[in-house]
Amino acid sequence: MNALFRNRSGSATPSSRPADPADQEEERERQEARDRAELAALRAMVPQPVAPRLSPTRRAELEAHLMNEANETAATPRSATGRPSAFGWLTPVRSMSLGAAAAVVAATMAGFAVTGSSGQTAVAAPAPLKVESSRATVPLATVAERAAALADSPGAAQRGTHRREWALGMWDDGKHKPEQMPVIETRERFNADGSGEVQDLEDGRVVDRTRLPAGSWEKLAEYRSTPPTTVGGLADYLAEENPDTRGSAYWTLNSVEALLRDWTPGPAQTAAIDGLLAKQSGIRAIGPVKDRVGRQGQAYAADFKGTVRWTIILDEHTGRILGTELSSIKTDPKMQLKPGDVEQYDAYLD
Repeated sequence: MNALFRNRSGSATPSSRPADPADQEEERERQEARDRAELAALRAMVPQPVAPRLSPTRRAELEAHLMNEANETAATPRSATGRPSAFGWLTPVRSMSLGAAAAVVAATMAGFAVTGSSGQTAVAAPAPLKVESSRATVPLATVAERAAALADSPGAAQRGTHRREWALGMWDDGKHKPEQMPVIETRERFNADGSGEVQDLEDGRVVDRTRLPAGSWEKLAEYRSTPPTTVGGLADYLAEENPDTRGSAYWTLNSVEALLRDWTPGPAQTAAIDGLLAKQSGIRAIGPVKDRVGRQGQAYAADFKGTVRWTIILDEHTGRILGTELSSIKTDPKMQLKPGDVEQYDAYLD
């Protein structure tokens, strides 16, 4: 029987001779060297937790650069294995380790979080969300129905967000503990011509303001067009960026989180988001919680292969998205993570 090798597209093709163990070992070493070079290139763009604070403009430039680099090594086949990231699947062809992929993404997002010019200090990592047993769990389908009933309420989707965010800075060498990054609050708004303003806030006060020229939205936003207002339309919209949202609860939540970094949904978009989540069989109710700014909500979550968990928190009365969180559900010695460790969260304030 002929040995099978993988061609560039990933399909199996017959070989005319048996596999040579020496050749296989040499190819494995070459692949590992390529992986190390790619990871080094990505890490070079990641501001370490102790680096100087970045302006919003520089943050956007670095984020766009990293996205372009990561997209060259990312794909979305349903058969792919590996750790999910904000940039899609890291495939077996590239064979980056579980920890390496997460280290790049988490350290990058943590680095981007250190923006503005003020001197916010790091805070302790938040505890996992605590279910409030005194309140009843509301099914996601019920919340989606309530949001649908309010879909015609006044209010359009807005370009930009007002959010409070926090992230861990993580490394995968097993030597460094995750860095505690500052909690930051930003308000971003963009106009029809793509110009905009980014504000950094502390205690409700604007402490830094950056104005962006016309055309900035088109350069910076991942989701440029207005999100659809129907469940089917939104499913297609998200799948254009990541086909793995088709039938995947985890990747649907991942894509919704990315969308909420660009847009503040109106009532109609909120109804579409909630309706889409309610159709995902892999999303389960966690229960009633308080979010990171003290608001009551209902938490729903989806896991990825027993490794990480996306959680979304919704207002049970209106369906409004209050927050999203990424957490570890598996011990990871390399990254010094344990089950329940929160890796990042976003609280949406407007």
